[in-house]
Amino acid sequence: MIRGALLLLSFGAAASAALWAAVYLQDPHLIDLPNRLASPSTAHPLGTDHLGRDLATRLVWGAAPSLSVVAIVLAGGLGLGVLAGGVIALAPRPMRDGVEWLAKTALAVPTLITALVLSSIFGAGILTVSAALLATSWAPYALTIAALFDRIRGEVYWRASEALGATLPAAVRRHMLPNAWPALGGLAGADAGRAVILVASLGFIGLSADTGQPEWGAMIHEYRMFLFTEPRLVLAPILACTLLTLLLHGILDRDR
Repeated sequence: MIRGALLLLSFGAAASAALWAAVYLQDPHLIDLPNRLASPSTAHPLGTDHLGRDLATRLVWGAAPSLSVVAIVLAGGLGLGVLAGGVIALAPRPMRDGVEWLAKTALAVPTLITALVLSSIFGAGILTVSAALLATSWAPYALTIAALFDRIRGEVYWRASEALGATLPAAVRRHMLPNAWPALGGLAGADAGRAVILVASLGFIGLSADTGQPEWGAMIHEYRMFLFTEPRLVLAPILACTLLTLLLHGILDRDR
């Protein structure tokens, strides 16, 4: 509960930062050539880029695509995974075997390849990246839930619940989910970090955002030519990706 609250607070803080940026900071596309490549100052905490755009503003706006994909993937992946895991554990044999085969197949498909294929069919964008992650992220949750179901159904407390007449939904809510969350939290933390990195990677090659947009991967692509002359331009979005990945992983993984 505490970590869930921290996660909500983190997303709320990110949303507040974006709103603050929209109201008080400069337009992320505002070009100011006389102040190009300006050093960090009070007016520009991280300085400006080669077009005079405020780097801090672009970093704040660049968080929106990553946070959007993380929210979609965690909600969709957990929901589909728990549902599929329940089917694998409790459904009739033919349905169980079919869903289990589908989960193992999805687990073997590289997410990046899936994203490239979907981008070629439906075009680049955040929804395409989210769909690619959802297509593969539900499988680990499903297989984990199914394995936990098989183990927990042999425990004394589960049998006691059945003997006392507890319904399956009540037993799942009381015994299954609390025991499953540590494992699911670790998977969710890894998925959240993977989503951030994938969005940045596809942004770098122009598949999650136009390379001129304030998105972290697109910014790395745009600023790569200044790696040796103005390294802060490239390092800022890289560090932003790293910090957000570590933050999400630390919040969701209760064993860390």
